Amino acid sequence: MCEFCAKHGRGNRWYLNPENFSEKMLEDPQRRKTLEKVAGWGIEYYIDFSARVTQLINWPVIGKAVKGIVTRMAPNEHGGQVISLEDSLQLLEYAKDFVLLPCECRKLVGHREDMVCLNFGPVKELQRRLLPEGPMEEVTLDEAREMVLKSDERGHFHQVLYAKVPFPVCICNCDARYCTSLKQRYANNIEVAILKGHEVCMVDEEVCRLCEEPICVSRCSFGALSYDPDTGRVHVNLNNCFGCGLCRAACERGSLSLVPRESLPATARMW
Repeated sequence: MCEFCAKHGRGNRWYLNPENFSEKMLEDPQRRKTLEKVAGWGIEYYIDFSARVTQLINWPVIGKAVKGIVTRMAPNEHGGQVISLEDSLQLLEYAKDFVLLPCECRKLVGHREDMVCLNFGPVKELQRRLLPEGPMEEVTLDEAREMVLKSDERGHFHQVLYAKVPFPVCICNCDARYCTSLKQRYANNIEVAILKGHEVCMVDEEVCRLCEEPICVSRCSFGALSYDPDTGRVHVNLNNCFGCGLCRAACERGSLSLVPRESLPATARMW
């Protein structure tokens, strides 16, 4: 069980605990402050955060101490965790007031205006009040489900974002090309910038065989899958697997599946 779930899950995953969607969570002044920064600053929030963290962590001598401070502060700010398609759809049942917003990571990295960030809760009201000129599209629960399903088909992994743990406010659907949280984890080793999911991929070697072009490998944004041409099988590097599950749908034989991270000693504490 990840740290957030142990503290806030009530026996479930933190983002699937209905209590964490309550409006009572907005009584926390730090959470309101974080929400206003995310909704009111828009892309400037991501530019400011990414630039400051990268600059400070790479300073000689104090960089290690800065990393420790950032890691401790991150749960009070805006971060997230990779989740499977199944968890994404279940999460939507607890949320309300759905709106699509442009992915700020895609704006920052790729200068794109893709509406792939599915926000909910207080974000709609805050966006209208603090950034009224920004694009926003209201959607129903059914439309939200359809959007997540289509994103999965396109190969976009799902990440639940919080505004101070454990308050879920968004499912962002992105990939390694643009995700600034993933870049912070890889480039600056800030693991809490984007936590791994609660599952890992496993391969049924009796079923996986002789794919000439294993699409599952190309769908992995985390470099966890590799193809061995000698055996004709796909292998999983459990150290790299984030448990997004995107690889499963690509396998027509059904050789790939997700298993709980905690069921494997090698990955039980790997977040």
